[in-house]
This record gives sequence, C-alpha cells and structure tokens, in this order.
Amino acid sequence: MDENDLKRYTVIVGGGSGILFQPLDDTKTYILTARHILYSDIENERGQKIGDELLAEVNFSYSNDQSNKIKFEIRKGENYFEHDNADAAILILEENLGFDQIFIDERTIGFDSFSLTGYPESKRKANDQYDRQVIKSLISSDENLISLRLVVDHLDHNQITGFSGGGILKLNGDSLLLAGIQSKTPIGDCNGEIQVVPIKRFEEIVDANNNLSKLIPNYFSKIDLLVNTIIEFNQSNPLVINKFKAAFKIQSKQIKCELKDFYKNSIISKSSILNTSLKSKAFWMSFIEYALIISLLEDQEFNEELFSKISKSRKFIFSDSNENIYNIYRDVAYFASENIDEQCQILLATTGSATTERTRRMPLEKVPKSIFNVDDKESIDRITTRKKIKEIIHIKAIEYDCLNNNEENFNAFEEDQFDEILTEIKKLINEFFNN
Repeated sequence: MDENDLKRYTVIVGGGSGILFQPLDDTKTYILTARHILYSDIENERGQKIGDELLAEVNFSYSNDQSNKIKFEIRKGENYFEHDNADAAILILEENLGFDQIFIDERTIGFDSFSLTGYPESKRKANDQYDRQVIKSLISSDENLISLRLVVDHLDHNQITGFSGGGILKLNGDSLLLAGIQSKTPIGDCNGEIQVVPIKRFEEIVDANNNLSKLIPNYFSKIDLLVNTIIEFNQSNPLVINKFKAAFKIQSKQIKCELKDFYKNSIISKSSILNTSLKSKAFWMSFIEYALIISLLEDQEFNEELFSKISKSRKFIFSDSNENIYNIYRDVAYFASENIDEQCQILLATTGSATTERTRRMPLEKVPKSIFNVDDKESIDRITTRKKIKEIIHIKAIEYDCLNNNEENFNAFEEDQFDEILTEIKKLINEFFNN
C-alpha cells in the first residue's frame, strides 16, 4: 500500500468526508463519518438556530469518481446508526466494495506517521478535491476526544472545513490503520489543532446495535503481532529463552488462518464464557497460543478443519473472570461440556496465570465436588456430559510445567539448531498431554 490508498479509502459525504471500512460481515461496507454533517439546522423566523434534524438523504462520492454523486437515503436504525454522545455515525452500504485492508487502532497516544484525509471546501471545485494533512503530534486525549497538532500550523477556514468525517489514517505495510474520525472543524481559521473522535466511539455504536457487524481490530491484520507477544517466555531460564522464541516463531508459520474468518466460526463463538471476550485482544492472543500448541502436538498445519476436529478432544476455553481459580473451574466444566469426546482435555486460558502447578493442571475427578451447583442452567444431561472431561489444563502449564521443567533438555542445542529444538519441544508436549 502507498499514500494513494489513503485517498482511495476516503470518500466525499455531503459537505464533509468519510472513511470506507469493511466489517467482519463481508457482504457490507461501512462509511464511518461525523454525525454533525448528516444534520441540518432548524431555525426560527428570525433565522436563529433552535435545533437540528437528520437529513432524509445525503450524496457521497468515491475518490476515483468524485463528480459522480451517489444518493444515499438515510433510514435511522436500518442503514444509518449514530452515537448518542459523540460526533460519530455509520452509513451502511449493502455490498462488498473490496475495502478490506483497513483495521481500527484504539491508540490514544503515538500518532507519528498518521494523516488527516478528506475533501476541504477550498478544493470542492477542483478536478481532484482530495487533500491530506500530516499529523505532527498529540496535544491531549481522553476517552471522548483526541486533540492533535498538524504539521501545517495554519489553515484558512475553507481549507479545514470539509475535513469533518475524514480519517486519522496510517500506512501499515499492506494495510491501513484508522485511529479516529475528524470531528467539527473550527468556526474560524485552524491554527494547526484538530479535534478527533476516537475509533472506540464507533465500536460503541456497533456494540449498542446487535445487528451490526464488528469493526476489525488491527491485530487481525497480522498474526505476527500476537505471536510476538505470546512468545516472550518471561518466566523461562535466560539460557533457553532465545531457543524457545526462535522455535515458536518458526512454528507460527504453521498457523494457516485468517482471524477474521475464525471470528465467524461457530466453535469460536462458544469458546469464551463471556461473549464480550470475543472482541478482546487477550482472547485472540490466547487462541493463537492454543493454535501453536495444537500445531506442535499434532505436527501439522493449524487451520479451521483441524480446529473443528481437535475441539472435541482438546477444547479451547477462555475466561476473563476475576473469581478464584476453583470458581473458574466450575464455570469451565459446565461451559465446556457440550459437544466433546470421552476423556476430553480442556485447555483453559485466563487473563491471569494460575499460580501453582496444582491449579494449572487438574483432573476433573480432583475438582472439589462442592464447587458444582445443580441449578436451572445445569441440567442432569449436562452433569452427565461433564463427566467426559478428563482434565482442565491451564494454557500456561505448557510453558511453565512442560518446557521450563525440562529446560536441561535444550542445553545441548545451539540457538540456530531450529529443527532439533522443535523436535524436542514436540516430544515434550506430546509426553505432557499423553501422560
């Protein structure tokens, strides 16, 4: 991707701008924009503003055909959704326009290499109405508004008006990152400062409307972003850390999947005790860690087919509960007991590591019976099915209790003996799971 893609993803929306974004539903394209450009003022007989009202329709144009105005009939709650307390709105186009290499970035600091893109009033009569202003630095930020300073320290009013709804965009290799949308422009000239609605406000629009498809986070763009965090091995002996890191980095190439495709997988939707966890980075980091472990255990590529097959015998479950570990086991045993084989091993990921070896691996027969409750949700059938679970293994047990406890096995290998190190890791993991 190059700077032309910043323009390609930026559209004209009425007197302002907008950003094209394909959500997880690949049959739709969103236009993310500023709410205020879709409203007109209501004035009294004296010409004084007494309110505003949503437009019945708005014209928009693509960057490669700017003179072609496409009419969009606004139907609130159907193809138009807005934020109650922020200058944020989403228009929904019922088609896939191929704008699928853009991802949201929830940052509130560090805006180097970001730009404001849009169609200012000063260029609306030019053949090419597009413009871009480079971001210089952050002035301030909170959860409601981000103030940024432009490299250009002065823009006349007609040079900044029209940028409303434009994106705060950054090139990210073969993709784009979207951190926010330009809010209302100054009444007068712009002295190098702009106000931006954080992208999180647009996520809140989606979350408040169950029929809307999710915005795709930036870590979905490259699995490596998650892998690099997972394989830090902070609890391992410094003498073996680099050996582990190199081996797992190579093994990560065996994960053959697009996370946005996995997001739609029916098994994934039943892998988290709380539905809200599916949109968290912690969930997907844990899932990639699980994928790495399974690819080593099965000695083959990890893809959706393998995931569907292995989930019945080695099931992934995520919990972000703050309750004690025994209450987590109770919830996990109940939640995981659907659609599993006899002697199923549950691989449990949590937001915090189990602190002892005893709590990182627990046969279900040793889970205190007193933690289970027979209530309306736990039917007799579910109690019977639960007995298929052999044990619950915390996902960090593989690092702490399998690899770290056998670190001397790797002393004979040099750091560049990748094949030998991987072979030893596979052997240890197989012994660990089949013990």
